[in-house]
Amino acid sequence: MKLRTLSLIALLAGAATGAQAEGQLKIGTEGAYPPWSMADANGAVTGFDADVGNMLCTKLAMECVFVVQAFDGLIPALSTGKIDTIIAGMNATEERKQSVDFTDVYYTQTDIVVIRKEDADKFTSEDSLKTAKLATQKATVQETYLLEAFPDAEIQSVPKWNTAIMSLTTGKVDAVMMVDTVAKQFIAQNDDLMVANFDINSTPNAAAIAVAKNGGDFLETVNNIVNEMKESGKIEELYQLNDQIVTDNTAE
Repeated sequence: MKLRTLSLIALLAGAATGAQAEGQLKIGTEGAYPPWSMADANGAVTGFDADVGNMLCTKLAMECVFVVQAFDGLIPALSTGKIDTIIAGMNATEERKQSVDFTDVYYTQTDIVVIRKEDADKFTSEDSLKTAKLATQKATVQETYLLEAFPDAEIQSVPKWNTAIMSLTTGKVDAVMMVDTVAKQFIAQNDDLMVANFDINSTPNAAAIAVAKNGGDFLETVNNIVNEMKESGKIEELYQLNDQIVTDNTAE
């Protein structure tokens, strides 16, 4: 579907308040999730989700304003109008759908378990983790899976993935469950870590863009843009570009 800029401006102006009414789109993202989003000391956001957001703003003829927020605070920020949308590799779970609306999926990835290389022979299956010390990020689908699948494990839920990885490298936990694309970047920075040699039985992660509940025309418009980007191959192009950038930077 081709989108007409003038009609979009009229659509948003008719229903928008706050940032949208000022010609800005406030996009909430985590900023510590390479290659999806990375924020520097000045708050400048780059990465795959930032590029998706910038393209969305271009299509909408609006100014992008990225708001870096801890992952578990993104939905509250959207629900209270502090941001207009969330682009943060977020899964459209049934629980989250009670608070916000989602577009169609824009990218899918799978979960893996990261362990220390010295424990390769110790952790060889999901069963071997049943009583282990595990870490993951708060308010994620990975946290939900661990709490349900490993009731006897000691689970540490932290605000950011790099904190979970630090707990692993320092021996505070035995394993971290996270998405494969992000795990690859952390492993590249830590020679002592590896992907455990078994599959995790969680549901594949399906990232979607979130907007405020009862998004109506705005949700439809954003969804159309997302699908255009997928069908044209632009989404995959942006992901591969950012994955390579992070990989190259890590190797330096």
